Amino acid sequence: MKKSIIVFSNPFGYGPTGTAIPVLISLLEKVKDAEVIFAGSGLCMEIMSGINVKKVYLNERDEEEIIKYLKTVENPFVIGSQNRFCIKAAKKLNIPCSFIDILAWFWKEIPPDHFIADEIFWIKFPGVENKIPQGKDNISLVSSIIRTPAKKVLGHKYLTIHIGGAKYPPLNQVLCFYLNLIAKGLNEIEIKGVFDGIVFAGGSEAVSYLKQRLTNKNIIFVREDYIKKLSQSSHLLTSAGVSSTLESFYLNVPTSFLLPLNLSQMALLDILLKNDCAQNYLVWDDYVEVSKELTNMIEGDVIVEINSYAKKVDESEDLSNKFVKNFINLAMSVPDTSKQKKLMKSLGDSGADEIVDILSKKWCL
Repeated sequence: MKKSIIVFSNPFGYGPTGTAIPVLISLLEKVKDAEVIFAGSGLCMEIMSGINVKKVYLNERDEEEIIKYLKTVENPFVIGSQNRFCIKAAKKLNIPCSFIDILAWFWKEIPPDHFIADEIFWIKFPGVENKIPQGKDNISLVSSIIRTPAKKVLGHKYLTIHIGGAKYPPLNQVLCFYLNLIAKGLNEIEIKGVFDGIVFAGGSEAVSYLKQRLTNKNIIFVREDYIKKLSQSSHLLTSAGVSSTLESFYLNVPTSFLLPLNLSQMALLDILLKNDCAQNYLVWDDYVEVSKELTNMIEGDVIVEINSYAKKVDESEDLSNKFVKNFINLAMSVPDTSKQKKLMKSLGDSGADEIVDILSKKWCL
């Protein structure tokens, strides 16, 4: 009986779907006797739009809807990229399942439902091996799970800005105040003689909102061809998401860091600083008093808290002017990439293939 491999991600920014893409590509290349499917909605489908794979539209965060769908699939196998809902659904139906947790290094205490899948994959960030519970032998440490296109294209000098969807489930709307700040920075920046142009990558709602506030019309907006434009860039500004950061490091594009949008981005920035990989970066502490309890909050509450910081900066003329000045300085200060390359070399770039090879043996694909 032909197998069906259904991959789910999570609309929590770019990372979960950015991770699912190379896994899907590897599955399509390596597994010839199974149907490969991506299931999801909204932002996940937007990010997936350029990938030639069968797509099924459903609410990827609704366990009951997932169960209803899986019951219609013949001989299913489930892969969840940072999606615990599909794993819970699969377990209830006794369907083989695998969970990709690209944030295992980040959690102070890894949520219990991140351990229930049959097979679990973590990126081998330094020290993450110490988080494997004693006796737990179904966790595999793999290399970075990223798309690996042709290396950096010479002859172009784009300044690229990547903010993912700028939308998270707790608020269920784009982070308007944060985008207001980005728009203010873009409206004031002068790139003539430094960059060939400005490329902006983000979710459709974020892009639509931003366009209404831009007086700078010389910006190229991308979605499906983001990786291609990134490979043509001489500087990336991103908010320290795992996937966007590692993709840029792989392509050896000098990378600097915007104000973080969530707690995991703040934590990744800390790791990058410890490894001398973040020469240029912005932090909220330079503009507002950051709550001492921030790192103890659940991620949903952190999103709300950070949104309040952005609101305060956006609504203050002095703080907005300070941000614009820092944004322009950040864009114009292209960092050295030697330490970024060193970290990328230690992490590797073949995680997607490693996952598919392991699952092919476990699941007889």
